[in-house]
Amino acid sequence: MGVYRKILNVLQSFTEYALFSMLAAMVVIVFAQVIFRFILRASLPWSEEAARYIMAWISMLGASIGIRRKGHIGVEAVVMLLPSALKRVAAAFTAVIAAGFFSGMVFYGVKICGVVAAQESPAMEISMAVPYASLVAGGFLMLLYSLEEFLTLTICPAPSGRGAS
Repeated sequence: MGVYRKILNVLQSFTEYALFSMLAAMVVIVFAQVIFRFILRASLPWSEEAARYIMAWISMLGASIGIRRKGHIGVEAVVMLLPSALKRVAAAFTAVIAAGFFSGMVFYGVKICGVVAAQESPAMEISMAVPYASLVAGGFLMLLYSLEEFLTLTICPAPSGRGAS
C-alpha cells in the first residue's frame, strides 16, 4: 500500500502542476483575446475553443484532486448518526460505488474518444478526442483515488496525519 500511495502522490503532484500550467495558459489566451478584440479590433479565431477545451481538462483533473483531498460535498447527516464501525462500512461502500461510476466514466470516455477521433475541431483543427480525453484522464485518476480510499478503509488504515497530502 505504501508504494501505491507514493505513486498516487507523484500523480497528484504532476496533476497539480498540469492544472497550474493549464490555468495560466487559459488566462493568457483569454486575456490575449480581450486585447485583440477590443483594442486591436481583430479576433483570434481559436482562442474561445482553446479556452473551452482547457476548461474541460481543468474541471476533470481538478475533480480528481478533490477526490484525493476529500474536498467534494457529501451528505453526511445520516452517516453521522451511525456507530463508528458502520461509518467505516458506509465510507467503504461509498468508495466502491464511486469507483464503479469512475470505471464507467473511463470505459465510455474511451468509447467516445474512438467515435470522435476522426472529427476535427472547427477553429483549431485538432482531433476532438483531445478534449474528450479529459473524461478518461480525470475518470482514471478519480478511480485510482477511490480505490485508495477503499483500501485505506478496509485493508491498510492510513498512517496518522495523512491529511490532504
